[in-house]
Amino acid sequence: MSETTTISTMSNYRAQVTRLNLILDEHLRLIQESVTDKHARDARRSIRQARQDIDELKTQVGRMHRSIGMLHTIVRERSTSETELVDVLLTMKTAETLILRGAFDEASLQLERLVEHLLINSAALNPFIFYEFWMGVEARWEPGSENGQLLVRVENTSAGLLPGFNVKAPVPPNWRSSPPSQAIMALEPGESCDLIFNITPSAMAAIRDVGAPGSLQEKLSIQAGYNLTQDGLTIDCRVENKSGETMTEVLVTPWVPPGWKTNAWPYIRVLEPNQVEFVTIHLDLAK
Repeated sequence: MSETTTISTMSNYRAQVTRLNLILDEHLRLIQESVTDKHARDARRSIRQARQDIDELKTQVGRMHRSIGMLHTIVRERSTSETELVDVLLTMKTAETLILRGAFDEASLQLERLVEHLLINSAALNPFIFYEFWMGVEARWEPGSENGQLLVRVENTSAGLLPGFNVKAPVPPNWRSSPPSQAIMALEPGESCDLIFNITPSAMAAIRDVGAPGSLQEKLSIQAGYNLTQDGLTIDCRVENKSGETMTEVLVTPWVPPGWKTNAWPYIRVLEPNQVEFVTIHLDLAK
């Protein structure tokens, strides 16, 4: 073999080795990326699962909290027999044992079933705590008139019969309403009932323009929907600026049903004329 041939062959070997090294480096890079991506996917999947578990746990704890509050209200507001009190205590003990075992969903079901049992013949209790329904509230004013109408719709959003109850006009104590309250007959699932109240502001009529509570303002129209479920009570508000001026830092303070509270009210930083905004308020049971 000549020297020229030997040099040429060595150069080819080196070129092939270099090429193989480059190919190997590329494969290693692809494998590394694949492993890294897999870990990232696994991490993201674990994070998503953890968030779902936390949300589910929050829901179950919320259901238990609401059921405990309802049991407390039932025992306080109605004549509860000794047998019922024993049932309450035994169920609470069972729920406590289930909680210690991590069975939060089963514990909340135990409490909810006890509440349903105690609700029999208890129609006089606060419907905004013990039943499931949706209620919409909207005030309408005639231009230049001191009187208005409050439109209220109640819809049974539960899977069972909604017992009849009385609805007091959701207005401040110093406002007048005619009639003061109206009765709603029992509603089947999906049925609704419409009520109309004639309302008159307090002697401070200007409050209607600049600071009327709830859905009672004229230039700031607030339509409020109250959605009561086993998970709690939320208020969905449609807020519209009906004036010709820009409003700033608008505090949204709709009427709050008895038995519920909120620690903070939402506000809209800027609301242009005819602009519409939507806000949701989550309420807690009052203690």
